[in-house]
Amino acid sequence: MTTGWLVFTDLDGTLLDHNSYDHRDAVPALRKLRERQIPVILVSSKTQAELAVLIQKLGLEGPMIGENGSVIIYPGEPPQIAPPGYLQIRDYLVDSRTNPNYGTLGFGDMTVEEVMEATGLEHDMAKLAMHRLGSEAFFWQGSEADLKQFRQDIAHIGLRLLKGGRFYHLLGDTDKGKAVKYVTRHLKKKGQAVTKTIGLGDSDNDREMLLAVDIPIIVRKHDGTHIILEQRPDAIITDLPGPAGWNQAIQNLLQQSET
Repeated sequence: MTTGWLVFTDLDGTLLDHNSYDHRDAVPALRKLRERQIPVILVSSKTQAELAVLIQKLGLEGPMIGENGSVIIYPGEPPQIAPPGYLQIRDYLVDSRTNPNYGTLGFGDMTVEEVMEATGLEHDMAKLAMHRLGSEAFFWQGSEADLKQFRQDIAHIGLRLLKGGRFYHLLGDTDKGKAVKYVTRHLKKKGQAVTKTIGLGDSDNDREMLLAVDIPIIVRKHDGTHIILEQRPDAIITDLPGPAGWNQAIQNLLQQSET
């Protein structure tokens, strides 16, 4: 029985192709989930503005989790933003450059054209990627040793550093896993029956999300590699990469539930 399932999914490299941002290989599974009224909840490093466009493109409804858990969006409600919020995070990133070893280049330092080049996004979507509420995406331009010290420094003031598929992300004391648990509890309190949670991701910043669900699914990368989730030996690893692997894994789960 699939009644009561929640599907939480990363986007880039998972439900969307890492390079083309196309989701067509996942359409069959998305269609079956829609037929069974199983919610698909986006959990992404993308901004609320980007997710608002993508949720329509994907034909989805319901909650969304943006900026690696920093922003939670319920339909018809203002976004819930994890403290300290974008402005303070942005200020810290800029102030940290008084240390000449801390080389950072954030979206707030870049033009739309530079974000387009860095992400491969078209102009309008690149602008939406810059409308941040709870975190800052940036390039690290220093050494690995300095990055380790930078990570320690931000931990002292209650911030976190995550490594995504393309960028580092500076955010408050939250992550995708905490947001997934919060949304699950919220839906239960609202009366939604939740019997099983499924999570799909491909990158290091998906680890907490995968650990927070009942069935973690690791989506293989295009080069055949995949992240290792030592804490969950039960994790499913897709044979195929990106949205094709997403489709395969969901189809298999649905088929197993019918036998």
